[in-house]
Amino acid sequence: MFMTLEECARRVSATWVVAGDPTIEFHDIVVSDLMSDVLVTEHDDFLLVTSLASEQVVRTADIVDARAILLSNGKSPQPALRNLAELQGLPLLTSPLPTFDICRLLAGCKEDQTTP
Repeated sequence: MFMTLEECARRVSATWVVAGDPTIEFHDIVVSDLMSDVLVTEHDDFLLVTSLASEQVVRTADIVDARAILLSNGKSPQPALRNLAELQGLPLLTSPLPTFDICRLLAGCKEDQTTP
Protein backbone atom coordinates (compact mmCIF):
# COMPACT_ATOMS: atom_id res chain seq x y z
CA MET A 1 0.00 0.00 0.00
CA PHE A 2 1.15 3.55 -0.58
CA MET A 3 -0.02 7.07 0.08
CA THR A 4 0.59 10.26 -1.88
CA LEU A 5 1.80 13.48 -0.31
CA GLU A 6 -1.47 15.09 -1.33
CA GLU A 7 -3.47 12.48 0.60
CA CYS A 8 -1.10 12.80 3.55
CA ALA A 9 -1.46 16.58 3.64
CA ARG A 10 -5.23 16.30 3.53
CA ARG A 11 -5.38 13.72 6.34
CA VAL A 12 -3.23 15.73 8.74
CA SER A 13 -4.28 19.27 7.75
CA ALA A 14 -0.76 20.02 6.59
CA THR A 15 0.38 23.05 4.67
CA TRP A 16 3.20 23.07 2.14
CA VAL A 17 6.29 24.99 3.22
CA VAL A 18 8.42 23.84 0.28
CA ALA A 19 6.32 22.79 -2.67
CA GLY A 20 6.75 19.39 -4.18
CA ASP A 21 4.97 17.01 -6.47
CA PRO A 22 1.72 16.13 -4.64
CA THR A 23 1.64 12.76 -6.41
CA ILE A 24 4.89 11.59 -4.80
CA GLU A 25 4.18 8.25 -3.14
CA PHE A 26 5.60 6.87 0.07
CA HIS A 27 5.28 3.34 1.36
CA ASP A 28 6.35 3.83 4.95
CA ILE A 29 6.68 6.42 7.68
CA VAL A 30 9.66 7.03 9.95
CA VAL A 31 8.86 9.10 13.02
CA SER A 32 11.67 10.43 15.16
CA ASP A 33 13.18 13.54 16.67
CA LEU A 34 16.54 11.78 16.89
CA MET A 35 18.19 12.04 13.51
CA SER A 36 20.76 9.43 14.58
CA ASP A 37 17.87 6.91 14.72
CA VAL A 38 16.69 7.96 11.27
CA LEU A 39 20.19 7.42 9.86
CA VAL A 40 20.04 3.71 10.72
CA THR A 41 16.56 3.06 9.30
CA GLU A 42 16.18 0.29 6.77
CA HIS A 43 12.96 1.65 5.24
CA ASP A 44 12.63 2.77 1.62
CA ASP A 45 10.32 5.35 0.05
CA PHE A 46 9.31 6.86 3.37
CA LEU A 47 7.94 10.06 4.81
CA LEU A 48 9.97 11.52 7.67
CA VAL A 49 7.77 12.87 10.48
CA THR A 50 9.48 14.94 13.16
CA SER A 51 9.00 17.93 15.42
CA LEU A 52 12.65 18.89 15.00
CA ALA A 53 12.76 22.08 12.92
CA SER A 54 16.47 22.51 12.23
CA GLU A 55 18.41 22.06 9.00
CA GLN A 56 19.80 18.77 10.33
CA VAL A 57 16.45 17.22 9.37
CA VAL A 58 16.99 17.98 5.68
CA ARG A 59 20.58 16.78 5.78
CA THR A 60 19.45 13.50 7.33
CA ALA A 61 16.49 13.10 4.96
CA ASP A 62 18.84 13.59 2.01
CA ILE A 63 21.25 10.92 3.26
CA VAL A 64 18.52 8.30 3.75
CA ASP A 65 16.56 9.26 0.63
CA ALA A 66 13.35 10.23 2.42
CA ARG A 67 10.58 11.22 0.00
CA ALA A 68 9.48 14.26 2.05
CA ILE A 69 9.50 15.80 5.53
CA LEU A 70 6.45 16.51 7.67
CA LEU A 71 6.91 18.72 10.72
CA SER A 72 4.48 18.00 13.55
CA ASN A 73 3.18 19.99 16.51
CA GLY A 74 2.68 23.13 14.43
CA LYS A 75 6.42 23.67 14.19
CA SER A 76 7.62 26.39 11.86
CA PRO A 77 10.84 25.52 10.09
CA GLN A 78 13.92 27.55 10.81
CA PRO A 79 14.94 29.62 7.76
CA ALA A 80 17.99 27.41 7.24
CA LEU A 81 15.77 24.31 7.11
CA ARG A 82 13.44 25.88 4.55
CA ASN A 83 16.31 27.15 2.40
CA LEU A 84 18.10 23.81 2.41
CA ALA A 85 14.88 21.90 1.59
CA GLU A 86 14.33 24.23 -1.37
CA LEU A 87 17.93 23.76 -2.51
CA GLN A 88 17.64 19.96 -2.23
CA GLY A 89 14.20 19.91 -3.88
CA LEU A 90 12.79 18.08 -0.87
CA PRO A 91 9.09 18.66 -0.15
CA LEU A 92 8.46 20.08 3.31
CA LEU A 93 5.08 20.20 5.02
CA THR A 94 3.93 21.25 8.48
CA SER A 95 0.92 20.09 10.45
CA PRO A 96 -0.66 21.65 13.54
CA LEU A 97 -1.36 18.17 14.91
CA PRO A 98 0.67 16.39 17.59
CA THR A 99 2.99 13.64 16.40
CA PHE A 100 0.80 10.90 17.92
CA ASP A 101 -2.28 12.08 16.03
CA ILE A 102 -0.33 12.26 12.77
CA CYS A 103 0.82 8.67 13.25
CA ARG A 104 -2.74 7.54 13.94
CA LEU A 105 -4.10 9.32 10.86
CA LEU A 106 -1.36 8.06 8.53
CA ALA A 107 -1.39 4.48 9.77
CA GLY A 108 -3.51 3.56 6.73
CA CYS A 109 -0.52 3.75 4.41
CA LYS A 110 0.68 0.50 6.00
CA GLU A 111 -2.62 -1.37 5.85
CA ASP A 112 -3.37 -3.92 3.19
CA GLN A 113 -6.67 -2.66 1.84
CA THR A 114 -7.25 -5.79 -0.25
CA THR A 115 -8.41 -7.77 2.77
CA PRO A 116 -11.96 -7.32 4.11
